[in-house]
Amino acid sequence: MTLEIENRSSFIFKISIALFVIVHMFYINLPPCSIHVWRQCNTMSVARNFAEEDMNILHPRVDRRFESDGITGTAFPLYEWLLANFMRFIGNPNYLSRIFSLFISVIGIIFCYRFIGIISDNKSVAAFTASSICWAPEFFYHSMNALPDILALTLAFASLYYFEKGIKSNSISAFFISMLFLTLSGLVKIQYLMIGAYFATIFLMHLIKNSESILKKNKITIAVTGCLSIAITLGWYKYALLLIERSNLRDFGIEIRNADSIEAGLMILKKNLISDWPELVFGYANTLVIVIGIIAAFKKRNSKYFLPFLGLVIAYCAYHFLDLRQMQVHHYYMLPSYLFAVGLMAAGFQYLIIKKKSAIILLVLIAQPILAGIRIIPARWGKQDLGIPQEFANQEQLNRLQKSIPSGELVIAGPDESGCIYLYFLHAKGFGFEHIGQLSEEINKESTIQNYIDRGASYLITSDEATIKDEEVKKCIDKEIAVENNFHVFKLIPKKR
Repeated sequence: MTLEIENRSSFIFKISIALFVIVHMFYINLPPCSIHVWRQCNTMSVARNFAEEDMNILHPRVDRRFESDGITGTAFPLYEWLLANFMRFIGNPNYLSRIFSLFISVIGIIFCYRFIGIISDNKSVAAFTASSICWAPEFFYHSMNALPDILALTLAFASLYYFEKGIKSNSISAFFISMLFLTLSGLVKIQYLMIGAYFATIFLMHLIKNSESILKKNKITIAVTGCLSIAITLGWYKYALLLIERSNLRDFGIEIRNADSIEAGLMILKKNLISDWPELVFGYANTLVIVIGIIAAFKKRNSKYFLPFLGLVIAYCAYHFLDLRQMQVHHYYMLPSYLFAVGLMAAGFQYLIIKKKSAIILLVLIAQPILAGIRIIPARWGKQDLGIPQEFANQEQLNRLQKSIPSGELVIAGPDESGCIYLYFLHAKGFGFEHIGQLSEEINKESTIQNYIDRGASYLITSDEATIKDEEVKKCIDKEIAVENNFHVFKLIPKKR
């Protein structure tokens, strides 16, 4: 039976959005968990500290703060600050951050739909492309996680849409809105400034043309606004680096992480190309459309969008190569690739529509959610091991652990390589240790645990038997006050006055 896909594209898009939301609702009460749980916990701790301590957006605070106030530098904490405003009234149930992120993700998909719609002038192409982003496995997974990158991506799509709307409607106000979203996107995650390459290419193309476009008529204003956007973003990151140096709290690394060697870099690139992009970042069904889109794009190099998207691809490649070490396991760092991938998918779907390949389009649209579900749900949400200690996944046990620690007391928690997972779940502040044996290592001619006690630590929470049996640790323990399976909570002997 032949399905007239073009006439039903709007319906397909709405169904795709609805299914996307419904599937996530089955897992909406999960705590921070699975791959990159440490990043989720860091994000959540900053949001919670805004809500509970200080709503000053210029002062993001972390839990692993030692004896300090916890203020440190990070990317502009807009996501965390917005979430904190809801926390102040609702508290911090697991579903809050997930619904918040899911809402942002849906808005991003809608802006993607509008952006592709305005540049292709084809609602079917826009609907199929935006639906495809829903089911890109990495987006599907992170779309309900506490991850600022989702907000940055949404703001970037909004910026692209308003830029094109400004051109089409000759509206200078739309350009200002576009630059506002560009600025916010770059502040939240600096790599999203790369969409400036798309804008700059179109801007230069309009300057070269003889036509009196709005870009040409307002060239100085638009150029100054674009430069101001970059300056504001760079200014924030300079401030963030100063906060990090001042506090020496380095939970957030604002730095470029190159590959350790050419050989290591080539291995990472090989893995990205063969495995990460087709399987996780785009998904196999989307990769097929992207390949078709690449072929179609190079056949129509005279398209007015060929050079702008090429500029975006070049900007992304530069970012990818510079931050290659992050691309080894941090797949969400590749989310900016969606910004040019949507252009390639649009070209691919447009080609399939022109060639009347409705069966292929339908097969792709059906395969997308199935493949995304198979790749993500069993491995990340559906298994018993959520990538966090079982005591944290059990709300009753977690509540008892949290209540065993008096409010306001500084604690030592670990072994926790992330430095943030234990403290976030325990709703505690203070010190972390990353590996077994660290507490007996020497700092300033005394054991690490004694150093932490001298600096204000009152309690030790650990899930490691070797740590409990360590002689240096045993010397500092006053008494055990709580046990939950593998977790032990100890009152420490106070610092000698």
